[in-house]
Amino acid sequence: MGRIGTIRRAPEIVAVFAKHGFAGYIKDLGLAEKIPFTRRAAKEQNVKGEELRRALEDLGPTFMKLGQFLSTRTDLLPPSWTDPLAKLQNSAPGMPFDAIRKIVESEAGQPLDEWLIYMEEIPLGVASIGQVHRAALKDGTEVAIKIRRPGIEPVIRNDLSILRQLASLAERNSELARQVSLKAVIDDFAAALGREMNYRLEATEATGMRESMKDKRIYVPRILPEWTTERMLVMEFVSGKSLRGDVITGIPVEKRQELARALSETVLRQVFIDGVFHADPHPGNLLLLQDGRLGLIDFGNTGRLSDDMRHLLSDCLFALADRDAAALSMLVLELGARKPIERRQLQRDISRWMAGYMDVELAEVQMGAMLQELFTVAGSHHISIPKDFVQVGQAFLKVEQTVIALDPGSSLSGMVRDMAKEVLLGRIHPREMMRESRSFLRLFKMAANKLPSIVNETLNEWEGGQPKLKMHLTADNNMMRRLERMASLVVLSVIMLAFSIIMAGIFVSMGNQSPISGTNTYIIALVTAVLMTILFMTVLYLMWRKIK
Repeated sequence: MGRIGTIRRAPEIVAVFAKHGFAGYIKDLGLAEKIPFTRRAAKEQNVKGEELRRALEDLGPTFMKLGQFLSTRTDLLPPSWTDPLAKLQNSAPGMPFDAIRKIVESEAGQPLDEWLIYMEEIPLGVASIGQVHRAALKDGTEVAIKIRRPGIEPVIRNDLSILRQLASLAERNSELARQVSLKAVIDDFAAALGREMNYRLEATEATGMRESMKDKRIYVPRILPEWTTERMLVMEFVSGKSLRGDVITGIPVEKRQELARALSETVLRQVFIDGVFHADPHPGNLLLLQDGRLGLIDFGNTGRLSDDMRHLLSDCLFALADRDAAALSMLVLELGARKPIERRQLQRDISRWMAGYMDVELAEVQMGAMLQELFTVAGSHHISIPKDFVQVGQAFLKVEQTVIALDPGSSLSGMVRDMAKEVLLGRIHPREMMRESRSFLRLFKMAANKLPSIVNETLNEWEGGQPKLKMHLTADNNMMRRLERMASLVVLSVIMLAFSIIMAGIFVSMGNQSPISGTNTYIIALVTAVLMTILFMTVLYLMWRKIK
């Protein structure tokens, strides 16, 4: 989509939000000039997540994905917004099989019947970005082929470009946009969507999880890398049923308890031990296989935690288990703040929040919901929650719902407590301590190598009488707004003075002649006065909006 398409699409996006009652929010974000004139007088509404969900559905696949992404950001949005967004259906009409055939043949580099015995025309599943078909290779291996929709890339690329432009404009004009780091939010969303669209990355993550899977009760299908490309993913076909209510009720109670424990232990091990986890383990991505095992599919949304992040997360959970508000507030501060924080107030808020769990055993707490609440408290103090932590919270929330459906007596929190010993022993394991020691010595050596040159350079500057002092001054936003307003008022005054002088000259010239003898000149002067008045009123309106 070219420049013309972008110019048309941006007003369309803003107009859809305005139509659903978001004109007030658009103005708060400093995007008032982007609202079409037909919508600027729209009545303000008390809109919430349900209206936002409908607006995003109207705008197409990119914005539906944005809604799903925002539904995980409980540090930015309250539950009244995130809950409706989580209901966004990632569905779309199926693509014609002829179009699918062309893509598959193009990606494989050969006709369909040269490498496949058959490929079913009716898809197994259809989504906004791609769809899945069942097929069989020439050697008889049954596979599932996921194909990315043709023509979706330029649409998403154009929408992301517009979102970045709007976010940049909003951060220039709005304190609200700067507080939530709107540009960073859009960048995170664009990165996540880019990873989801690249099927080679999904294949790599699926292969890694298959190799690291310890529990024999959980099965990860095999990827066929020789046929997988960026636009086409070929994996082993597994026959099973989605782990939804009617399927769960048909499983014997003991088997359900066994599967609940296997699923919980798998997700906790992925997060706390492996550092690579499935971030979207909802029932649609869990299959009850014919042999009684659970199949884990769709690795487009995975999370990765560095060693430091894993340690920080485990420390947070241990502090939660001990009800240690002081330690937890210090750990939360390590996540990074967008602006100066009142530490005592943060600790008081965390203590007040933890008081609700004082008389509740950890095994009875829903870990995913508790993490979401902690993220909300941190977000209220302008603390940035790393996207990997957000993914952990979402993974816990979704897997907990499935675990409770399988076995109401199971508890992810209780299993976290059971795994704490293994996590702690892993952190003090001689191999882990040796690795940390090597890392420390490496950093210390690098700093020691730089120190002599820095000291020598500093001494030379002082000896030559040319020491340098570098200062970084951060502008106060309120002060900058006041200066902008004062400048705008000065410009407005100059414009009013110029307008007064010009109008005075026109009326003087009109008064020095007769309307009858100088009809043409009289009309010209009158038209000029009208045009100058319209121009002045337009400039006055634009300046008033700027001052406001």
